[in-house]
Formats: sequence, C-alpha cells, structure tokens
Amino acid sequence: MGTSRKIRVGAAQLPAIPLARHAEALPLIADAVAQAAARKLDLLVLPECAYPAYLLGSAAAYRASGAEDSAAFVDRIRDLARKHQVALVCGFVDDRDGKLFNSAVVIDATGRECGRQDKTFLWGDDNDYFTHGTRLAPIDTPLGKIGIVICADARAPETAAGLVAAGARLIAIPTCWVNVASEPGTYHNAQAEFMIAGRALECRVPFVAANKFGAESDAVGYCGMSVIYDAKAKQLAQAPPDAPALIDAEIKLAAPPKVEVPDWAQRRIFSGHAPVMPDAEALGPVRIAVVPQSCALPLQEDENGIDMFQRFAADGVQIVATSLSDTGEAERLETYGRSLGLSVVCFPFVERLMVEQFGAFGCVGSEHVSSFVPTRYMALDGASIVFVTGEEVPVPLLRTRAVENRIFIAAADHDSAVLIDPAGTVIHRAASGSGEYIVADIDLRQTACKEVFPKTDVWAQRRPQAYAEAFGAKILPSWHYAE
Repeated sequence: MGTSRKIRVGAAQLPAIPLARHAEALPLIADAVAQAAARKLDLLVLPECAYPAYLLGSAAAYRASGAEDSAAFVDRIRDLARKHQVALVCGFVDDRDGKLFNSAVVIDATGRECGRQDKTFLWGDDNDYFTHGTRLAPIDTPLGKIGIVICADARAPETAAGLVAAGARLIAIPTCWVNVASEPGTYHNAQAEFMIAGRALECRVPFVAANKFGAESDAVGYCGMSVIYDAKAKQLAQAPPDAPALIDAEIKLAAPPKVEVPDWAQRRIFSGHAPVMPDAEALGPVRIAVVPQSCALPLQEDENGIDMFQRFAADGVQIVATSLSDTGEAERLETYGRSLGLSVVCFPFVERLMVEQFGAFGCVGSEHVSSFVPTRYMALDGASIVFVTGEEVPVPLLRTRAVENRIFIAAADHDSAVLIDPAGTVIHRAASGSGEYIVADIDLRQTACKEVFPKTDVWAQRRPQAYAEAFGAKILPSWHYAE
C-alpha cells in the first residue's frame, strides 16, 4: 500500500446511554452504519465504548447488566459492516480472560475482523474496572494501516507518533471526551479544542475522532465536537457539542512520514527510569517576560535613560525569554541580564536542560517542536518550563506540548510571543506585529503535580514498553539510563 489514495471517512457522534439502558445503543449504532453506507463512506469511526456504555461502575455491575457479551457484539458489528459494505472502527467493552478492556475493533467492508486495540492510558474511573493495554500496533486493513488511539491515549504523545512510526496512514479515535466546563451550557475539553489538531500537526496523517454527547450520569457528561483533520492538520469537519451527527470528509492516505526517536532520547523516553519530579518546595511564583525579537534587540532607552531590561528588573521580573537569530547578540543580552539580576533565555536553536534559581528549564528551537521528543525528554528530566525560540509555532501545538507534559511553555519569535500554562491555557499572547511583549506571574509549583484528573497522572499512565515496541526500539531498564 505504498501509493496514495483518496477515501471518504466519517465519525458518528452518538448520544450517551447509561449502562442500565444498554439495549438502546444498538439501534443507534446500526442506524449510523446505514447512514454511512448511504453516503458511500469507506470507513466509519464510532465512539469509545459505543456499547454497552463507558461508565460501568464496576466489573461486577457490567457482568450483571445483561449486556450482550463481547463476542456477540463483535459478531453484530461484523454483520453490519458486511451488510452495508462499510469498514468500521468501533469502541466496546472487551471481556476476555477474566478481565475487562476498553477496546476498539476494526472490521473491513466484508465483515472480516482485522484487529483490536486496547486503551493504554486509563482515565479516571477507567482505573477501577479496566485493565490497561500493553501493546501498540497499527492494524492492517484493505484501506491501509490504521492506528487506533482510544480517548486519553492521545494525551501521551508517544502513542499516535509510535503508531505512525509503525506505518499507520490514518489515526482513528473512538472517544468519550468528558466535558470539564464549569458553566452550564458550555463545553470544554483540551483534546477536542486543540490537542487533536496538535497531534495532526505533529504526525502528518489524517485523524478521525468520534465522540459521544450528553451524559451517562449526573456527574459525567461529554462534549461532542467529533472532528476530522487531514494530513496537513486542516479541519475538514466538526460536529456540534450537544447533538447527534454523522460528519464525513474525503481524505488522502499516503505513505506515513518517518517518525524517529533519536538514540540520545531513547535512553529517557523508552527506559524504566522514573521521571524526575519538580520539587514543589523548591519552586514558587516567578515573574516572567516573554519578548519578541523585534522588541528585545533595540533595547532603546526612554527619556530617563532606562532601557527595557532595567524596567524589567525594577518591576520584579526574574526571567526574560526572547528569541534571537545571532549567537553573539544572545550572549550579550544574557550577560547584560545577569548583571541586572535577570535570568535571560535567548540562545538560538540550542536544545538544552538548565537549572537556575527558579528551577529546571529547557530550551528548544522552534523547528524541533513538531516532534514530541525534545520537550518530553526535558519534562521527564524535571523541567518546569520550556522556552521555544525561532520561528512562529502554531499555538495548538504549543498548547499540546504544555498539556502532555504538565509544564509551562514560553515561546517567542521575531514578532510575537505566547505564554501557556500546564493545562494548555493561553495566559497571554502578544500578537504578531503588535510591538507588544508579555509580563506575567506564574507559579511553577503547578508543574509538580502531574495529575490531570482524579486517578489520572500523566507520568503514571506512561507505557514505555509499548512505546518502544511501536518504534521498533529496545526497552531500556532503569540502570541503563545513567550509562
């Protein structure tokens, strides 16, 4: 399947059905497949745990619910695919070997099962009744290799990147994105808003995500917003947050790009060596300035003979992040800043991990941010903030880098600057050409907690063995790390 081809794909956004009413989900699934056939889709993606439900309560509750067993449900999906001649990716509860797995099955248009993928990154109550998957591999189909990323799996950058490295030409995402908005009638979820766009920018293959809407319980509701991106991260279709929908688009499947983790990074990313946690007691609030190059270089004095850096020092700024294209200028500004008591970060295109009085930080050139590797490496080694210098980087990608590692990101280019917190929130942004810079107070202690949701720690959910296998690398035990 080395040549490129165009196919039509769809994502079915279905209503949330509680476990006690699981039978209501079956006709909704069947109707979505029939609609896909009527639109002549080649592939339809259905949500995570499309049957019987996502919130199970417990394994015992699932088994006492009277839901159709896993084998019977997969047979049902195979029959639907064969009847309507549509390839399907469908999330379901896979009860096997005495354990429950949050899984997705891939069926081709003849009704043949091509493979299954278990969710590796468990979210919240997933941990109470699901067993995490231990293997990542794209699934061979007549359409080409498809990588399956189930909901929170997308929060670990190694997952989608590893599937693409193993040959996936398309990433399908069965999901139950939880709505974490605090105001009624509003919808918020990092994956729906920017992370899937970030993954598409990074992986350069199409992404098709199918979510639920509504609620399975009083406590948990979903945000809808199912979405399709092409290999250039262009959004082709998106569903509303609160209604059923079948979105579709034509995408181009081509040979996947080459994705690598350099040898120097494999020792960290694929090892069993525990991440270095930022020391909350040593960290604290800091005042930071993020300055575009066009503002930093002149350092013009005002009528009182005071320049920008002197104003920063007087204003209590501790860190100045900027972007310079000349090493000599960078060295001059860093030296000048130190004379004023400022930590200045502006060396161009130099990847490094450093420690200052405010804590550990990383520097990365903008041309390397499209790979998850540099920021991941630095975060695993304890960085609380990573500075990005060089050309402008798409903000969804920067927000994704912040969220996946629970770190601050400060990025500056020639004309603009942005500061992002560990939740992916854009704290401040100086728009291109505005002639503005950013000064803000941030608390680096936020990075000492890697929990993004109750029972969901982004470091604890990492699966280095699975990532190493996907990339064709050898897992390294912890004692190798120091060699």
